[in-house]
Amino acid sequence: MTEPFILSIIYKGQEMPLTAQLVMKGYSHQFKVLIKETTVYFEPDEEGLYRAISMPGQEEKELATIDRQLLGLVQQKLAELLS
Repeated sequence: MTEPFILSIIYKGQEMPLTAQLVMKGYSHQFKVLIKETTVYFEPDEEGLYRAISMPGQEEKELATIDRQLLGLVQQKLAELLS
C-alpha cells in the first residue's frame, strides 16, 4: 500500500479523486495526499484519528487555503481505510 492510490471523496456533491500515498515513518505512518496543488500530510493522533499537519519547510498558508470541510472528509476517508 506504499504505492500511490486514488482516494475518492464526495465534496460539495461532486466526486473528487485525490492521489494519496502511505508513508512509513519508523513505528508510525503518515498519508501524503495531493489536494489541488498542495501536498497535505495526515498522521494519526493519540486517539487514532487523522489530523492534517504541516511539514518543515511547508508554508502554513498553503494549508490555510484548503477548505476545512474537505480536510475533514479526507480525514474520515483515511480512518475508514484502516478500520
